[in-house]
Amino acid sequence: MASAVAEPLTRADAAWLHAEAPTNHFVVTSLALLDHPVEVARVLEMLGRRLDLHPKLRQVVEEPLLPGAAPHWRAARDFDLRAHVHHVGLPAPAGRRELEELTADLVGQPLDFGRPLWEVHLVDGPGAGGAVISRFHHALGDGQAMVKMLLTLTDRTPGGWRRSPSLLAVRRRPDGLASLFGTAAATAGHLLEAPGLVRGAVSATGTLARLTLMDPDPTTPLRGPLSMLKRVAWSRPLRLADVKRLARRTGATVNDVVVSSIAGAIGEHLAAEGVETAGLRIRAMVPVNLRPPDDTGMSENRFSLVYLELPVGVRDPWERLQRVRHEMRRIKESDEAQVGWLMLRSLGLLPAQMERAMAGFYSDKASLVLTNVVGPHEPLYLAGERIREMTFWEPESGGLGVGVSIFSYAGQLVVGMVSDANLVREPARVIAGVEAAFAELRVAVRRLR
Repeated sequence: MASAVAEPLTRADAAWLHAEAPTNHFVVTSLALLDHPVEVARVLEMLGRRLDLHPKLRQVVEEPLLPGAAPHWRAARDFDLRAHVHHVGLPAPAGRRELEELTADLVGQPLDFGRPLWEVHLVDGPGAGGAVISRFHHALGDGQAMVKMLLTLTDRTPGGWRRSPSLLAVRRRPDGLASLFGTAAATAGHLLEAPGLVRGAVSATGTLARLTLMDPDPTTPLRGPLSMLKRVAWSRPLRLADVKRLARRTGATVNDVVVSSIAGAIGEHLAAEGVETAGLRIRAMVPVNLRPPDDTGMSENRFSLVYLELPVGVRDPWERLQRVRHEMRRIKESDEAQVGWLMLRSLGLLPAQMERAMAGFYSDKASLVLTNVVGPHEPLYLAGERIREMTFWEPESGGLGVGVSIFSYAGQLVVGMVSDANLVREPARVIAGVEAAFAELRVAVRRLR
């Protein structure tokens, strides 16, 4: 059973807890498409066996009574698993559009802070299939932690849901989870050590000053007042083998190729909105994984944020890819991820109102959030039903209202987009542009050879 001892939130977890706003709920929403609808009784039975692997899923957050004290986790009173598992049916012949609308409606709703900060929606449909929409507050953990958590709630065989896996067995599963940006954990660790602090003090101070003095991002339709209405979309699965093949042929990485296609699609969207895009560059705020390769944690936030410049005004796909490669290399060779980690930890020390003000100051220097996570390499089953496709949507920081996610699963790669309805009313068009930009890049590479 969950421990009754109150555990304080880490500084980073507290920062993301206080990032919650009426127009931006700091909740990670994920979608799994199944071959068939999943049985509610099976899911409840499976969760009942495995929930104790994750004590925080039975806990609520309590804010401190004393100023300056940290919020903490405590066991929820009268916890009832059924309050977190909801059954929804899409009316026939509902399809992808109706599932998008349901997901967007959930993204726009806050979680109940009087309960543990998660919920699962089991959906009958679209069509003859099924779907599972899960929502976990970012205070519970980052993307890597949540994917590892997912692995404890899924199985590699249809009948695996009847077993209760041990925590040791779960941690030994070699699923190769990683950020597409890699990990900056080693250098971050050196920076936090006393010798590292001395060696890197001058460089880190300069980087912090540059980030602080950086101009706000250009005014475009991607930025503006936010509403409480959200929109979501996701791409058709790209074959990961095709993306890797293209990356090898160009000397780029998988991430270079995908981000270049995203930049092209955003540029086309802005041009269609009447923006003069020639030479235009905008910034994305990008999480960078700080967990070491052998990390087995399934909670807490261990990531930093960096600014990635997107060449949205470059129409030529080959030139756009080269500019993305250069920018990626610049970030990897810099200490921005380490400085960003220190900034995030410091936010957790501030009062909630000041945290939001500082987060807004830094998010004003970007136009969107761009997140990428490598998921399981093999197909998984949820309560006996095969998961054929997966994607997720990350919450946006500060006053940002657009987010793009990249997720790979079982040899597929899916790009998702979430947007405030005031900013991008039809993200599905932008996602279609990502698919088109990738196809254009393949043609351009063939012509060069």
